[in-house]
Amino acid sequence: MTATDDDRPVLVVADSSAGPFNPLLGVVGELKARGVRHVWFASAQERRPDVEGLPGPGEVSFASLGAAPPQSSPQRWDDATYRSLTTGDPAETVARYVDHCTDYDHLRRMHERCLEIIDEVRPALVVADSFATYAMDAAQTRGVPFVVSISLPPSNFFQDQLPPRYPVPFSGLPVRMTPRQQVANGGFRHRLLRELTRPDRLARDLPAVAARKAAGLHNPDMRPAAYVEAAEALMAYTVFGFEYPFPAAPEKLRMLGPAVPRELPPTEGDDGLDRWLDDHPSVVYVGFGTIMRPTRGQVEAIVAVAERLAPEHAVLWKLPAGQRGLLPSELPGNLRVAAWLPSQLRVLAHPHVRVFFNHGAANAVHEAVHFATPQLVMPFWLDCPDGAARAVDAGVALAVERGDTLDVDEVVGKLRRLLVEEGFRQRSQEWSRRMREAGGVAAAADLLLERREASAARRPVAAPAAEA
Repeated sequence: MTATDDDRPVLVVADSSAGPFNPLLGVVGELKARGVRHVWFASAQERRPDVEGLPGPGEVSFASLGAAPPQSSPQRWDDATYRSLTTGDPAETVARYVDHCTDYDHLRRMHERCLEIIDEVRPALVVADSFATYAMDAAQTRGVPFVVSISLPPSNFFQDQLPPRYPVPFSGLPVRMTPRQQVANGGFRHRLLRELTRPDRLARDLPAVAARKAAGLHNPDMRPAAYVEAAEALMAYTVFGFEYPFPAAPEKLRMLGPAVPRELPPTEGDDGLDRWLDDHPSVVYVGFGTIMRPTRGQVEAIVAVAERLAPEHAVLWKLPAGQRGLLPSELPGNLRVAAWLPSQLRVLAHPHVRVFFNHGAANAVHEAVHFATPQLVMPFWLDCPDGAARAVDAGVALAVERGDTLDVDEVVGKLRRLLVEEGFRQRSQEWSRRMREAGGVAAAADLLLERREASAARRPVAAPAAEA
């Protein structure tokens, strides 16, 4: 009996961290809302409730990749590791992060687990986030077409093909550089290459690459360019113009805009947050993601900023429970601190939220643009300076430098500009229109269903392959 196109599964594989996971959760949620059957979502076990809680009449099954390893879970890093990987020279920080998170044994195990899942599910299409190289390897091993989901600024995935005058990924430099910035760009490229090719790193990497080659993997050194060439398509959650255009971009790169669900999550368990937002006509929302750990100086500064903004403006601050001990005993009456929010998207969608003070990560920046919310950006680490540069260049944001403490006068001054100068809101509205017109989760779902149909038409349903 021949399976119909609708019977051929789509297998989605995502790292458990919020950056790569959340956009794919939104896309899978769109498939489920449409009633699409035979969708599988593979991620770390801790993500099972997120996947199984998606609403809609479709059929989404969860496949566990096991527990996320401690080194790839920043919430479990000790303070010394956290500081080593998030402070200092950005080029050295990137290299230290690569060192810390590259575990070839774990990658091998994840590749083997993905092979098991593919043999069980027999998908017509694999969708892998750009961090899940093991899923791309497994798809190629089994001859299954795959699509790559790129949650970072997409130029990051094409870094080996960028022209010399393009801002080097992780540098935080703008596309229109002064002569001094052009020198800094070249210096950053040199330092990053020097760090990543140090003899001790090559001594660690070369045997692993040789082992991958001996195992018959198609891309033993995990070059992004080779994955680009092999992929059916690549999905990015922004648009050119906001992302700096680059000449290496292939036609298969689809710029889809933010992966925001068409139906936002419900507000159950919000502890009166909706009423609080309704009662405050001008709110600054502060949220620095799930990884950043504010210092005592930063916490004290943000409390002082809230006090200075009163009474005209209120402040909603998502501050993880582990940092709440840094708060003073008395808080300004216009400040609400929450350890958890049922939905950041619902906060940004509220008409009274007028500015988002964030850390520059791609999801935060793009979600704010989707909801036409001007931004104050304090770039955190890795790609966050790149997100900040793009938001500032697009005219939707101002930026402040991250330090152990903050200049309260600077933060208050920039927030007041974002709150009162109409140009920031107008540009945010224009970029929101352009991002939404790119299609978002609807366009991503259309693309995956199209690629599934094309794959099913040219590939018969096969019996599970023998272990490679």
